Amino acid sequence: MTDERGLDGFTMDELADAAGVSRRTLFNYFPSKDDAVLGPFPLVDSECIQEFRAGGPTGDLIDDLAIVMDQLLRAKDVSREQIVLGQRVLESNPKLMALAHKRFHAVAEEFIAEIEVREGKAFDPIRAKVAITLLAALFAQTLDAYISDERGRALADLYAIALRHAKELLA
Repeated sequence: MTDERGLDGFTMDELADAAGVSRRTLFNYFPSKDDAVLGPFPLVDSECIQEFRAGGPTGDLIDDLAIVMDQLLRAKDVSREQIVLGQRVLESNPKLMALAHKRFHAVAEEFIAEIEVREGKAFDPIRAKVAITLLAALFAQTLDAYISDERGRALADLYAIALRHAKELLA
């Protein structure tokens, strides 16, 4: 609906009708239309987070962050068409793009806090931010690669390839 009519081109009632739920049910899951359009925040399995906090599963911060990212990417099956649509909707709606960036920063701050728990207070917070920024840049590149990938590889697999290349370049 956002792609066809713009963000202001429909109401929450119309969105609820299109989703086949009541307006009340829609508001139980999403506090605003913006949140409904963007969808839920990504959730990482609590066992995965506990293992990460404890220094696992490999003991290497970047590899372990990549494992968390892999879980996030494999948890939701997103088609190339959905990603193209999502990018188009974000690019055509500055307000939605700003909210998406705000959400990204909130998630990034959560991961930075998890790194600080894992690595201890002596760990340089700038180092944690660099790690998250690097992984986010790889994710952006991975989305582009996923859209144009003629071999039909999974998003998580393309992310792993991008991470491997980054590690080789930075070694």
